[in-house]
Order: sequence, then C-alpha cells, then structure tokens
Amino acid sequence: MKRIWFFIFIGFLFTSYTISQTKPCELSFKDGKGMRNARLIGLHQDLLLVSDTGSYKIINVEKIKKIKFDNGSYMIMGAAFGAVAGFIGGVVYYEFFHKKTRSFPPKDAAVGISLVFTIPGALIGGLVGKFFRDVDDYDFTNYGVYMKSKEIKYIMRDHAPWR
Repeated sequence: MKRIWFFIFIGFLFTSYTISQTKPCELSFKDGKGMRNARLIGLHQDLLLVSDTGSYKIINVEKIKKIKFDNGSYMIMGAAFGAVAGFIGGVVYYEFFHKKTRSFPPKDAAVGISLVFTIPGALIGGLVGKFFRDVDDYDFTNYGVYMKSKEIKYIMRDHAPWR
C-alpha cells in the first residue's frame, strides 16, 4: 500500500512539473538581446524563471520588451471553412441545376455532388490557411514593472500546454 502512494506521489510531481510551464516562446529584451525557444516557468513579484534549452535563468521583468508565441498556422481552420463552403456550394449547385421533380434531399446525387465540391473546397481552404501564421505578440514597452508582471502571469496561464 505504501508503494502505491509513493508512485501516486511521484506521478503527481511529474505531471505538475510538466504542465507548469508554457509553450516555447521568444523573449526580446530592452538591450536588443533575446532568447528563442524559451519556456516561462514561474513568476515571483518581478522575477521570472525561464527554461532555455536545458538551463534555467532568472530574469528581471523590467528587462523584458516583448514576448512572442508562434502557435502554428490556420491550416485546419481554413480546411474546415473550405469544406463547409464547398458543401453549401454543392447543395446550391444541385438545387439550381437539377430537375425539380423530387424533394430535397433525394437519395441520388445531392450528397455526391456536394462531396465533390467539399473535398476540393477543404484542400483549397487548407492551402490558404497554411500561408497565415497564428502568432501572439505581446509588447511591454509602455508598461511598468507591476503591470508587466501581472500581464506575464495572465500570458503564462493562456499559453499553458494543457489548454
């Protein structure tokens, strides 16, 4: 029984450690330097704990100028919008250019025609979405130390890996 509690405790420590940091980000400082692929781990008053490629660094919040998160591209969202637009286009095409002797939705070609429009629409929408990046860029040039640390606290909560 003691071993089970020991493994539960170790598992809790492991999971709390792995979810206590943010996704990789890029930090820019006021002196022009910066850090790439850094993870924000913790914040205490005006000191920020950052993990940078295997090492930990404590940074004063006052030195931070900009934080940038790269969340990927809009490919999946573009594919979804393209698929919906293609499906609606297929239904409209079927309604306008097919004989009106049957009621909608018939058992023959309505779904097939809309699927013929859906797949190319999804591909085109995905390709268009691939060209646009989802970047969250936070600029702290006009903030004081207290407001910077408060904003960084909310940023860390928004960019946690479990969200």
